[in-house]
Amino acid sequence: MRIAYNMCVDHFRRSKRMTKISNTETFDIFSILECKDDHMENTIIKSQIHTKLRTLVDQLPDEQREVVILRHYADMSFKEISQMTRVSINTSLGRMRYALINLRKLVTEAEMVM
Repeated sequence: MRIAYNMCVDHFRRSKRMTKISNTETFDIFSILECKDDHMENTIIKSQIHTKLRTLVDQLPDEQREVVILRHYADMSFKEISQMTRVSINTSLGRMRYALINLRKLVTEAEMVM
């Protein structure tokens, strides 16, 4: 029984490693290979976007900026934010909603492309 099980496992492991190509005319090796490393260009673009976004977050009103920073940068829940800022959860959610609306307006005004 155990021998049959091991043979089945070996068969499926071998077949998983083999790449099956049905049409060789449209085959592109780059569609199979994945590059896990981030290119330097992408790193620079992300850095520039983060810098611009941070300046836009700094333009928000104090309460909205505080909620955005605690939620996205400190990774806190709305319950934790409401306890820390001593307001209700609904107030925290509302501040986040208005902050996102204001950020969208600022992004369109600054003509940022994300």
